[in-house]
Amino acid sequence: MRLFILLLASLIPLKPFAQNYQPDWQSLDQRPVPTWFTDAKFGIFIHWGVYAVPGWSSKGNYAEWYQQGLQTTDTARQKFHKAKFGDRTYYDLANDFKAELFNPDDWAKLIEQSGAKYIVLTSKHHDGFTLWPSKEANKTWGFKWNAVDVGPKRDLLGDLFKAVRKTSVRAGMYYSLYEWFNPLWKSDKDKFVKEHTWPQMKDLINNYQPDVFWTDGDWDVTAETWKSQEFLAWLYNESPVKDKIVVNDRWGSGIRFKHAGIYTPEYQPDLDFEDHYWEESRGMGYSYGYNREEDAWDYNSTQSLVLQLIDKVSRGGNFLLDIGPDEHGKIPPIMQERLLQMGEWLKINGEAIYNTTRWKESSQWGEGNREYKDRSGDMLLKITVDPDPGYAVKEVFYTYNATTNSLYAILPKYPDNKEVKLRNVILPAGTTVSLLSTHEKLDWKTVTDNTVIKLPEYNPNKIKAPYAHVVKIEGYGNYMFKPKINVKYENGSLVPTVSISANSLANIFYTTDGSQPTGKSNLYHQPFKLDKTAIIKAAAFKISLPGAYMPAIESATVSEQVVKYEWKSAVKAENIKPGISYKYYQPEQNINMVSSFKSNVVNAGVANIISVARKQRADKFAFDFSGYIKIDKDAVYDFFTASDDGSKLFIDDDEIVNNDGDHGTEEKGGKAALRKGYHKIKVLYFDSGGGNELKVFIQPQGGIKQELAAGILFH
Repeated sequence: MRLFILLLASLIPLKPFAQNYQPDWQSLDQRPVPTWFTDAKFGIFIHWGVYAVPGWSSKGNYAEWYQQGLQTTDTARQKFHKAKFGDRTYYDLANDFKAELFNPDDWAKLIEQSGAKYIVLTSKHHDGFTLWPSKEANKTWGFKWNAVDVGPKRDLLGDLFKAVRKTSVRAGMYYSLYEWFNPLWKSDKDKFVKEHTWPQMKDLINNYQPDVFWTDGDWDVTAETWKSQEFLAWLYNESPVKDKIVVNDRWGSGIRFKHAGIYTPEYQPDLDFEDHYWEESRGMGYSYGYNREEDAWDYNSTQSLVLQLIDKVSRGGNFLLDIGPDEHGKIPPIMQERLLQMGEWLKINGEAIYNTTRWKESSQWGEGNREYKDRSGDMLLKITVDPDPGYAVKEVFYTYNATTNSLYAILPKYPDNKEVKLRNVILPAGTTVSLLSTHEKLDWKTVTDNTVIKLPEYNPNKIKAPYAHVVKIEGYGNYMFKPKINVKYENGSLVPTVSISANSLANIFYTTDGSQPTGKSNLYHQPFKLDKTAIIKAAAFKISLPGAYMPAIESATVSEQVVKYEWKSAVKAENIKPGISYKYYQPEQNINMVSSFKSNVVNAGVANIISVARKQRADKFAFDFSGYIKIDKDAVYDFFTASDDGSKLFIDDDEIVNNDGDHGTEEKGGKAALRKGYHKIKVLYFDSGGGNELKVFIQPQGGIKQELAAGILFH
């Protein structure tokens, strides 16, 4: 009898929902993500509010940020507003937000047909206008500022929740913690949290009982100011949704990608979180809110959106795709079409998406270069391919269903020669392989360590919704979780000590030359030291049970470059003064890590800390911080930058941290072995729009991580 152990389900069981979570991250982070969400995979974000009335932004910007640009420095929005609305203020536009064509049952039906399993509706964005009857909104603003008292004159959130709950879709909401121009927020933040934010959040939770509570606007103040940990403890312990609620990670500056619920990258397709559940969001075009400036060619094609969904799911995450209805309450037809077409694909291939997990390998790629375009010619993917002419397609995304022990190989393109090669996949004799779109059984063969699958002739009359093609492999795929490599530099030593950990049922084999580990490689027993920089690769192999038959079960390979550092000697620093020098730039275009610093310097001076505090406009600027850092003792130090958008950190002219990119707040780090004394430090930062943040941290080996502060920075 064959013994199949579904390791994914059994080796790391979910902890049960507790009833006594404490108001601290150590306790709150123990709460598991509800399984309904990890099974759902696909959700619909809905940005809708007063900003739908103008429904405009220049391309490449968020239309839902209309008010922020209008009342600060966005001349394009100001010019547009003057031409269209004259002297009317943003608050006057609430009267034009009629939503007279809003039919919540139609919305709910469309979303269900899209294949999405949950929605996240903006209950309130940063402008403070609420889609439900919030008395706090009227009180703190001093005038009617909710959808029941002005504009639509109806509870938009409540009406949509009722409609959605008639379907199979779960109802969730977005909530902005802060508001750009709320008078109470600007005058007394603590009072704003106590008398505005907390009452609104409890009102939403108690009266609408959402399945998702997706907070935003976290970057401005700390979680302590928001009292986020106290709120989450109440949410998990006492609220009416304590057992089903899903929350995200935007609960205060510096919390994102570290604490709370699911991690939420935004237009950041390269981010990956193997050890924590996550969900990437994006619009169909660029903007989340409806933007009349965007044309048909600014929208992602259906094939692009399907491939993005597949990519997220193959890497263990969810895809939250945004739609932006107009001020009348209509979802633009191009958005409706995309959703319906995605739904057609999911009706056929949904079992490869829903209820699946990340497999030991999320995808396979080849060598060389290839571009994938959809039928209209839009670029979908630029990838590398194997030059082997024998198999036309080797690009494959994998998903796995542990309950049925089924592996899914998802092909972004149908192979011209009708063959696909799955590398390092050896199937037991008699394994059933089929094509989901037609349910045809497929022939396959083993070629060395690979499986080659033969597909039928492409028939457009049989293969519907051909945005990607799914091959199902039954009774195959159970695997081990890959091991973790841990590196320490003990007692100030520059020689790294390496330890490797995995599940107790595993043997760990590793290499130190960058080669692929096999059962004949080094068997790990105990921590070891490296006397030179090396690439460590390790894999876990299942320990066979006596007398039991089991296919070879192994993990994915983990790889890490382990560095033997060289000491950086202190530099001679004369006539130094406290603080760090900075140069400030306001580039008008091509804002990135290279071009930003070729523009003219707008301002220069000395700052106590490295931050964006001395910016002269709300967004789209750059800083160059240069000076010295004082090191108290010889040690290996970790440096980190947390930035929205890109940043780099240099010590003694060597790049230590590369956090470049157009992204939300993201933290990255690097190490340097520094002798006691002064060392040159340089930090480059740019913001391309949509929020900004910059913090720099230092942590001695085995010590406490702290933000670089006045007292250790000099110029």
